Amino acid sequence: MNLRRLPLLVGLSAAAVALLLVGLGLRPPAPSASRTVRPEPAAAVVPQLPEPTGPHAIGRADLRLVDRQRTDPFTHRGPRELMVSVWYPASDTAGRPRAPWMPPAVARGFAANASRILGLPTGLVDWSAVTTHAAVDAPPAASTRHRPVVLYSPGLGTSRSWGTVLVEELASRGYVVVTLDHTYEALAVDLGDGRIAEAVTAGSGTDEGLARRMRVRAADTGFVLDALARPSTRRALPAELGAQLDLDRIGMFGHSAGGITAAETMARDPRLDAGLDLDGFNVTPARRSWPELDRLVRDGLDRPFQMVGSTATPAEELPARLRAGSPASVSVRRLAGTAHYSFSDFQALLPQLRDRADLSGARTAQLIGTAAPQAMVHHERAIVTGFFDRNLLRPGRTGG
Repeated sequence: MNLRRLPLLVGLSAAAVALLLVGLGLRPPAPSASRTVRPEPAAAVVPQLPEPTGPHAIGRADLRLVDRQRTDPFTHRGPRELMVSVWYPASDTAGRPRAPWMPPAVARGFAANASRILGLPTGLVDWSAVTTHAAVDAPPAASTRHRPVVLYSPGLGTSRSWGTVLVEELASRGYVVVTLDHTYEALAVDLGDGRIAEAVTAGSGTDEGLARRMRVRAADTGFVLDALARPSTRRALPAELGAQLDLDRIGMFGHSAGGITAAETMARDPRLDAGLDLDGFNVTPARRSWPELDRLVRDGLDRPFQMVGSTATPAEELPARLRAGSPASVSVRRLAGTAHYSFSDFQALLPQLRDRADLSGARTAQLIGTAAPQAMVHHERAIVTGFFDRNLLRPGRTGG
């Protein structure tokens, strides 16, 4: 199995980084005969995530879930293991540490490759020091009503951490949000017991390989939904939180491949009431390799689903075909001035690095577009919370 002890993770393979770049809609940098060597910065920068605006403080609990009915499809050894984070409205957060944005070992591996992924100088950012606004295992806030549940799936090869800005906003407004990593597809996953599962990249560059990964993602999501209904999972959460989950009101959203994962899961699983795709238009392998996609666009979706895309993403036929197959429930919109990374935390983080990173305007525009960063964060939060408020907070069943 492709596992390493925490202290040994110092970087990731070039193939794994290339997979991530493709998943983000970017091309790996072309090799160059000469490179400009920049001096190391004197002190690493620690960018800050914007505070959520809802009325609740936030707690977070990390869980390892084991699917004993499925052999891991990447290693073909042992059961499928997934790491999830559960974000929720919290009561007393005083004295509790804030959850890290990324687990330290995963952050170190990302830092070693940030120059290739984001075009940042080596050592500029201390990614392991970036924290969230969530208190670790804080007691949940009391509620007279069950809380709707929203799942989050990240982009191809990326971490569940990268959607934290939107996830925290939902949790601060009364939702329980479950973020999941897709093990052995993500660059690295901390399994919580001293093991790091690194990406398995064999076959990832083919249409069939991508279609296979999307099938695994949909199966992962279905398993997480199953696990949330189990008493053992609820007992593993902070006291009383398990009893607050309303599994009759479930939504899902995701970035890039995570958005298509939401659509595919909705087509398979009636437990999802609403889904949101953030710039997943460009993750569409050849339909001859992915028959599920043909069924999805042919049969459509009978529940609310919104596709929100970047104007920088090439228009694909998927949005139009899916909307034509389900005109009453699917909507499509594009946000001017955005790029693929605009729908991730880097919309908020990269602008804080411009002065130190010497990012060119063209490079920044390729990553997060040209729109005002703070305004775009506000706009995207409004889109995500507004969508789930409309479709999960039904009359007479409002969240706490």
